[in-house]
Amino acid sequence: MMTATVKLVSRVRRLGCVLAFCFLALFLWGLPGARALDNGLAMTPTMGWLHWERFMCNVNCQEEPDSCVSEKLFLQIAEIMASDGWKDVGYEYLCIDDCWMAPERDSEGRLQADPKRFPGGIRRLANYVHSKGLKLGIYADVGNKTCAGFPGSFGYYDIDAKTFADWGVDLLKFDGCYCDSIKHLADGYKHMSLALNRTGRSIVYSCEWPLYMWPIFKPNYTEIREYCNHWRNFADVYDSWQSIRSILDWTTSNQERIVPVAGPGGWNDPDMLVIGNFGLSRDQQITQMALWAIMAAPLLMSNDLRHICPEAKALLQDKDVIAINQDPLGKQGYRLRKEDNFEVWERPLSNLAWAVAMVNLQEIGGPRSYTISVTSLGQGLACNPDCVITQLLPVKRKLGFYEWTSSLKTQVNPTGTVLLRLERAS
Repeated sequence: MMTATVKLVSRVRRLGCVLAFCFLALFLWGLPGARALDNGLAMTPTMGWLHWERFMCNVNCQEEPDSCVSEKLFLQIAEIMASDGWKDVGYEYLCIDDCWMAPERDSEGRLQADPKRFPGGIRRLANYVHSKGLKLGIYADVGNKTCAGFPGSFGYYDIDAKTFADWGVDLLKFDGCYCDSIKHLADGYKHMSLALNRTGRSIVYSCEWPLYMWPIFKPNYTEIREYCNHWRNFADVYDSWQSIRSILDWTTSNQERIVPVAGPGGWNDPDMLVIGNFGLSRDQQITQMALWAIMAAPLLMSNDLRHICPEAKALLQDKDVIAINQDPLGKQGYRLRKEDNFEVWERPLSNLAWAVAMVNLQEIGGPRSYTISVTSLGQGLACNPDCVITQLLPVKRKLGFYEWTSSLKTQVNPTGTVLLRLERAS
């Protein structure tokens, strides 16, 4: 009787494997194809630092010299990124946002940096950043003015692209303020993409094209992906849990449209990491880091690396979580289910591995337990016929060996997340 039972279980498991692999083939073949911007860049999500959320448009260097948007700030952040482990784990791009410009273009129609706050100009800053093994990002706007009222690029796309290339810029964040029509918006984003490519310099192109279309039209993401390396879809992130929740809610509400188009060369951008600032609890910071990894999002920190606490630094530099974000398979994750104020997210990884995140959305009480059947994870593939599960966040520990018919029980803090990696055991 025992022998017969073993044979039956073996046959059931083999059948499960066959069905699961058939499902995987159908799943992968069914994904719509999307051509990426052909510049060979952002084959994994961009990683770096961006000044906006933390330093905004502070131009008062006389009274606030350590927190104004200036050459001094970027030189200091570059030094820290190079010397304090940030570059080593992948944070490569040091990015200037709005408010770096002088109020007017020069006599030849070129953008110029504010001469008081950037006395050496952008070319010298780029040279310094490059000397540290980093890359420099800069900001401009598709419309007549930037969001803060500085000169926009409308009518100057070719001149500005050439200027950025001459300066040695490696990434352009192109905003969408002060554009008078959807046609001008779309044409401007396309024009700047082509102009950047014509310079011959490798410049990552970060767009906000769909963000400015959504109120009026549903964006054509297949087209956007042909011109942009990543693109913002939703409102600016703030240093608050409400902001993080709203971004995640928008993403899940639109995941059928935005998830399939993401991949090497083109990524959905849910905006900056605000870990290490003031508004998120430890658990909420873990949630942002875990979900940005699941979403294959650009990891662009906006914080003060000169004064970051050890816990936030360790989270942002967590190599296991970064490995999920940078996984070469390049497929964005998605929310699998929502029940009883829990969400389960998952993402397929290379070598048939999966990342799974369990989020406790409840904002009252203490830690809560959540149990899920492993057969429901990874399209039924993650633990078929078995797997080894490692918890990565909030602390790393091996959970052990699980079979296809096993259940997985976790305990998650309010507004916190447990991030898991599932790998084939055999």
